[in-house]
Amino acid sequence: MPVRRLLNKDLLEGWLTKFRDLGYLTGSEIRLLEQEDETDPDSGLIVVDLSGAKTVTYLQPITGGDGAWKATMEARDATIELDTVELVNLGNELIVLAALVSFLEVKSKALLAGD
Repeated sequence: MPVRRLLNKDLLEGWLTKFRDLGYLTGSEIRLLEQEDETDPDSGLIVVDLSGAKTVTYLQPITGGDGAWKATMEARDATIELDTVELVNLGNELIVLAALVSFLEVKSKALLAGD
């Protein structure tokens, strides 16, 4: 069974609360996207606004996967220029994003295993 069918807003909110409680520092806003079309596997579930890149990233389980997740970054129309501090901050945001994807995968695999 695809993990996406087992996910709901309350479960994901709980997971996000647990992730936030881990204490990662990020300038990114992490929120749930309201799901209106359950038939669209690419509509996204979790949204992360990368402040340093001024772009939005959608996190969702990989269709047909074993609980693995992917991050999809929206295309940008404009070029951005970052100084050293801004680049380091963006790097930190990406590290937290990777930690969140890993966290979601662990939770999803446990859910699929019935843990």
